[in-house]
Amino acid sequence: MAMRNIISLALAAVCVLGLAVGASAGVPDTNNSVASAANCGRFTIAPGGGETLIEGTNAYTIFVTVNDINGDPVVTLAPTDLWLDRPGNLVACGGADAASQADNDTSGDGMTEFTGTIYGGVSGDAGNGVNCDDTDLYVYALGIVLNGNNPVCVAFDSPDLNGDLMVNVIDFGKFAADYNCSVGCDPCHDYNEDGSTGVIDFSIFAAAYNSSVCP
Repeated sequence: MAMRNIISLALAAVCVLGLAVGASAGVPDTNNSVASAANCGRFTIAPGGGETLIEGTNAYTIFVTVNDINGDPVVTLAPTDLWLDRPGNLVACGGADAASQADNDTSGDGMTEFTGTIYGGVSGDAGNGVNCDDTDLYVYALGIVLNGNNPVCVAFDSPDLNGDLMVNVIDFGKFAADYNCSVGCDPCHDYNEDGSTGVIDFSIFAAAYNSSVCP
């Protein structure tokens, strides 16, 4: 009798496991899904739109392969089902048109990529504990973090330095406090990443001043 009960419990457990795996089929699985960037680095975003992921000398295209728990591709996910985020640091504009969404649906191999624009700001700068050299982005599919819960090596900065989705006098005050810095500068203000905060950074900041609003 005891052996029969053990066998029954074992069969029940196998059935439950089978149902769980079946229910997860077609759902993005973090450990079986991969996200990587063509190059590592940092780019500048803004509420009204900054750089795209493919501007400049470094192309930061983010390549994504979405698989389920069985390792099978998750196909025909819409671009709005996939997005980039950095919880606690990225403040993104709302709405489908402003989302940091994928370029295309996932293919028959579960593949797509990101090359576009993130509309938004950063939650702060070094003054309140944000290091823009380390604001690497995470890739989400249907709200699930991909890539084994690890970010890709693409970070961001923004003229919107307080994350209120505007570039105004408050942001200018934070930037100006670091202006003409040449040693130990705040990377959130060093938009051209040359180690200093100078006239080139000011021109990038000024281009977004009073004109950066969410689309």
